[in-house]
Amino acid sequence: MQRLYYIDDFTTLDSARYEITYEVEKISDTSKSNDKLIDIHKHLIGNEITKAYSYLLYQNDSICTILENQIVNFPSPPPGAGTDELLKNRLTGKIQVKKRVDGTVFCYEENKPSLNWTIHNNRKVIANYSCQNATAEFRGRKYEAWFTIEIPISDGPYKFGGLPGLILEIQDSERHYTFKCIGIKKLTSVLPIKSQNFLYTQTTREKLQNFLIKKYNNITQYYNSMGVTYAVKIDGKIIFNPKDHSLPYNPIELE
Repeated sequence: MQRLYYIDDFTTLDSARYEITYEVEKISDTSKSNDKLIDIHKHLIGNEITKAYSYLLYQNDSICTILENQIVNFPSPPPGAGTDELLKNRLTGKIQVKKRVDGTVFCYEENKPSLNWTIHNNRKVIANYSCQNATAEFRGRKYEAWFTIEIPISDGPYKFGGLPGLILEIQDSERHYTFKCIGIKKLTSVLPIKSQNFLYTQTTREKLQNFLIKKYNNITQYYNSMGVTYAVKIDGKIIFNPKDHSLPYNPIELE
């Protein structure tokens, strides 16, 4: 498989003015609603580009880069580490999404979603910023967001945006995905916004979504197609290549 973890091969796209840190809670198995995975997302906001990525995955990449020339077993990313990297271009209105799936980095581009927000009058303080709430639906989920006009940047975590200020917290109605701001830095020194120079497999959002559904619905077939034997423990016994075996799959976009 292609090695994907090197962080020293990149192209600089912009310079960040803000570094926003979000704690992300997500539920991958809806039958186990108490089993939440935790991730940390960094959002670097520049004049033209916003980059959103998993800081846990970045840390793992950094360790693997250091260990590149050593004969050791490379550490796996933490279970909650997301594999999506988003680049939002405010000039073109485009979003580029790069997603790692095993040894492949898929890449697609789409227009920035236009969310039909309803702004409400409820208020609360997040990270010392006064926030107001708003609601909208996005690709199969209903969301409540809290944004602040004290940072008048129409942006937010993941693909969210379109409000008259930065979104500091957003959660879907079933609480499967929650993004909470835990840190805001207004940068005075240059922090480059980088894009890793991986080899990408170009695709579309719809094709990638269908590919992942097929993967999780029949994980044995997926690995067998790559020449890999799949094993799972069922009732205390290790079963090799279980027929029609599926894994829980609860993506943030349901449609």
